[in-house]
Amino acid sequence: MTIRRRITRIVKANRSAAVEAKQDPRVEAQNAQAAQRTLLDQARRGAADVAAHHHRVGLAANEAAAYLNRVEAAVAAAVRRGDDDAARAAIRESMTARRRLDTLTAQLREAEQQARRLHEDVQRLEHRVRQNAMEYDAMVARRAAAQAAIGVHEALASSSREAASIEAARRSAELEVRRFEAQARAREELSWSDPSSPRLQQAFEELEAEASVQQQLDELKRRDHRGGPPAQY
Repeated sequence: MTIRRRITRIVKANRSAAVEAKQDPRVEAQNAQAAQRTLLDQARRGAADVAAHHHRVGLAANEAAAYLNRVEAAVAAAVRRGDDDAARAAIRESMTARRRLDTLTAQLREAEQQARRLHEDVQRLEHRVRQNAMEYDAMVARRAAAQAAIGVHEALASSSREAASIEAARRSAELEVRRFEAQARAREELSWSDPSSPRLQQAFEELEAEASVQQQLDELKRRDHRGGPPAQY
C-alpha cells in the first residue's frame, strides 16, 4: 500500500470518527438529564436508607435509656435493702447499659447529621435537575423560535424574489400592451392615408353627400327668395 493511500484512509477514518462523535445537542442534553435523574433516584434511596437507619438507632437508644433507668432503679432498690452484692451487680450492669446508651446516642447524632446532609444534598440535586430541565426547555423553545425566524426570513426572501418576478412580468405585459396600442394607432393612421381603404372611401362619400345636401338647401333658399316654384328632384 502506498503512502498516499495510507494517508487517504487515515483522513477518511478521522472524518468518520468525527461524524460519529458529533451528536445532536438536544440528544446530549437529554442524556445528561437522564443521568442526573438516575443520580437523583440513587441519592433519594440513600437518604431513605439513612433515615431508616436513624429511626432504628433512635428506637434502640430509647430502649437502652429505658433499660438503664430500670437498672438504676434496681441499684437504688438493692441499696435500700442493704443487698451489696445485688447493688454491685446492678451497678456493673448499669455501667454496661450506659456505655451502650452513649454509643447509641453518638450513632444517633451521627445518623441525624448524615440524614440532614443527605437531605440537603438531595434538595440541591433536585433543584439542579429542575433548573437544567427548565434551561433545556428554554433551549428547545429558543431553537424552535430560531427555526421559525429562519423560515419567516426565507419566506420573505422568496416573496421578494416572487415580487420581483411579478413586477418584471407586469412591465413586460405593459410593454406588450403599449406595443399593441401603438400598432392599432398606426393602422388607424394608415387607414386614413390609404386612398383605397374602405374607411377613407366612406368618408369621401359622406362628404360628397353632405355637399349635395348643402347645394340643394342653397338652391331651395334662392328659389324661395325669388318666389319661384320649388325645384323638382
